[in-house]
Amino acid sequence: MPARLMHDSTGRRLRRPFHWTAIAAIFMALVTTALGVRAVLAVQAANVPAPYEVTVVVQGENGFNITQQTVDAELARHPVRATAPLELVIADRWLTGDELLRGEVHENQIIVSTKMDNRDSGQSEAEQRFSGVGVDRNLVASDDAHDNLRFDIENAFIKNISVGHGPKAAVAAAHTAAVLLDDSPSNSAIFWFAVVGASAMLTAALLASALRFRSRWASRHRRLAAAQRKLARVVLDLEALEATYQAADPGHRPAGFTKAWRQLEALSLDAARREDPLVRLIFDRAACLDKKTGQQLAAFEADARKLTELADSLMGAGSVHAHLAGTGSTFDKLSAPINDAATALLIRLETAPGTMVAGKDLEDFRGALGELLNAAHGDTGQRTAVERWADAEKQLAKLAAKISTRLRRYPRGQKQEVPPIGAQHNELRASLGLPPVTKQSALQQIATANALARGVLGDTLQTDQAAGGASGEPAGWQRMLARLASTRKAAGDEPPKLRRAWKFGLLAALLVGSLIASGLIVSSIANEPERTYEGSGRGMELEIDDQGQLVDESEIRRYMEEDFETTQRILVAVRDAEAYLDLNEVEGYDFRESTPQSVRSAILRIKNEYSDRADPANGELPEDLTIIPLLITDEGKGIMPGLISGAVISGTASWGTTGGWEHGSIYESNYPAMEAAGAAEDFAVVLKRAGYEQPDYNTTLLYWMLVFMLFFTVINVLQVIQYLLGASTQLTRFSRGSRSVQQSRRQLEQLAMGLEDSQINAVAVLGASEAGTADEAGQRLFERALMMAWREAEELSSMTLGQRLQAGYAQRAAHLAQLVALLGERDADVARRAKALVLASRGAGGDAPAEVQLPGR
Repeated sequence: MPARLMHDSTGRRLRRPFHWTAIAAIFMALVTTALGVRAVLAVQAANVPAPYEVTVVVQGENGFNITQQTVDAELARHPVRATAPLELVIADRWLTGDELLRGEVHENQIIVSTKMDNRDSGQSEAEQRFSGVGVDRNLVASDDAHDNLRFDIENAFIKNISVGHGPKAAVAAAHTAAVLLDDSPSNSAIFWFAVVGASAMLTAALLASALRFRSRWASRHRRLAAAQRKLARVVLDLEALEATYQAADPGHRPAGFTKAWRQLEALSLDAARREDPLVRLIFDRAACLDKKTGQQLAAFEADARKLTELADSLMGAGSVHAHLAGTGSTFDKLSAPINDAATALLIRLETAPGTMVAGKDLEDFRGALGELLNAAHGDTGQRTAVERWADAEKQLAKLAAKISTRLRRYPRGQKQEVPPIGAQHNELRASLGLPPVTKQSALQQIATANALARGVLGDTLQTDQAAGGASGEPAGWQRMLARLASTRKAAGDEPPKLRRAWKFGLLAALLVGSLIASGLIVSSIANEPERTYEGSGRGMELEIDDQGQLVDESEIRRYMEEDFETTQRILVAVRDAEAYLDLNEVEGYDFRESTPQSVRSAILRIKNEYSDRADPANGELPEDLTIIPLLITDEGKGIMPGLISGAVISGTASWGTTGGWEHGSIYESNYPAMEAAGAAEDFAVVLKRAGYEQPDYNTTLLYWMLVFMLFFTVINVLQVIQYLLGASTQLTRFSRGSRSVQQSRRQLEQLAMGLEDSQINAVAVLGASEAGTADEAGQRLFERALMMAWREAEELSSMTLGQRLQAGYAQRAAHLAQLVALLGERDADVARRAKALVLASRGAGGDAPAEVQLPGR
């Protein structure tokens, strides 16, 4: 039945739980799609011109070479477009209070007064007496926005007028108004990238969380289903087990057999009672993955395994105690691990160079092994069979200990570990009335002897190499990648506290890193360029117009600390300060002052002196030419009243030298060259800030979108890396396991094809060896193990791709390879011994033995 729809024992429908992140991921996916469509439209809209063209109307005689013809010519070269109808009026009159402060002008109109100062206070009765900008109040939403808009437009006009512009100043004011009145949504690519990226990364993180929940739940459900199958098998076999138990003579039932039966009854009843509550917990969304449920599931799995082992042991032991069929197979199961270990030990010692152990000891050991393997066969009663097996085990243990004593005399290499004894083996022993395996038991003594022989001789068997390849220590980088790719083990779904603390620490560090990186990105994007103080005047073509040679070019370059991004021609016009400025002493102070009118006159006068370099059509200087007026006083001090430039500055960039134009402020410097260098540096910074506007999006929102995007991007990248590493590990296991299974199948086919030859060789050995009983039983176990290995190979070969990607597939493939190697060694050992016997017998009587090809060799 599919896991999505199940029923408990009461018939109540159980549905597969889902995590809230699955719904959130679907919702965020829809939001991301909508934001993506909106971002595409917004970015495309950035390449589409605004629908309305701003018109500029010139009224009256304004000066500054601002006429309708010059403004129209400039607009033809640099048109200004807006998102709404807009008209800019350049008027040679003052504004009324209603126009300036209340915005009572024509609809969609902006009036810019070319009067640089308000009317004299003596003319306060005049209605038109204010300089500045009047903006239609209906263009903005609030009084504060109205005041900010008119100040920004006025600043754009004044700062361009102050550097000698005329029609370009009018166009700059129109451009500033169009930008500030643009109420369309942001079309910034970086903003929409951050918004869509953050939404997409959040969607991916939620989806990963939902998939992780689904994967963990599916893992627990598979474990529950496997445990339920084991429990169901035991419950279905209870009647047969009870019949087997009752068939045994009560007087011949060992205490371990009765104890195992009572334990099976109690444990199966307890597991059946706990099954339904555990199923409900697994299908409960709130409790399915919590720690307590995981502990209950692990306990239920352990009980199911315990029940299976008890049932198998009781079924086998019951057949012995009740004199039923299957006694031989029960003893074969009990003797199989001893036979495997003993056969490996015999092969090691018989193929070793020289005589490490006396031949009689090996023959006695082989004979004792035969007695053990045939303990269940004979004419005596079944109870005697258990006793005979126990006696044979003790004798075999003594002989194995004797061999170990002889092997300890030889120098050994790397110490070999003795493999542990499985719990199921001890369960079977207990049900038969045998004590558990100890250090003095035959299996443990043979394993010790095997480890000693391997330490002396090295890896001489195929099983040694197979075990070494399966358990070889991986390289350091492989362990690191495996640890990164590893998921939680099935029995421990909850990570340890230290791991959780380490994980939260990494997340906190990642969050801090995202906050810092996002701040740097937003600062570099949203903030206007700043001074670097790291330049040397690169990109500046300096020219000095100084008839008196009062200023040295090298001095100006020495004081430069900024560079120009593009080549700029800087002309320093050195003039007599007293001839160009009205300088007035300030009573009580040691500095002088001038007037705005005097500063403006000086700037315009110097500009007119270079009329040959200006465009005759509009009187504007070329955009790559800037004049720095440097006025030298009689005392040798320098005054820099302002700049004269062909570059148009819009946005929030400021010349930094408009104080003289607006207020008549001047400064007499003792270092004229430094003053000129400072003006050039200011101009370099202005060019960097040229056209800079405040972002049309919320920078705080951009900051947090970048934080989330970077944070979840790194998390998702790490999850993808972990998934890819896990997938590569699974594929590696799949490829290795598949190759191992195919190789094992080929070896099994060879063993199966040579089974008849193996039987002939075994018969030859049986007829000539005193230890024939061991070889006969060994052949029986060999054929049974060959059949089991073949079935295992068939099952592994028929697995689906998904099943082969599981970790258990590689483990089963490695176990199959080791079993096939053991079968091959046993077959080769019998063939070797048969060949030696035939060659020895054919050489009797003095006849020279001829080469004979044995069957199958």
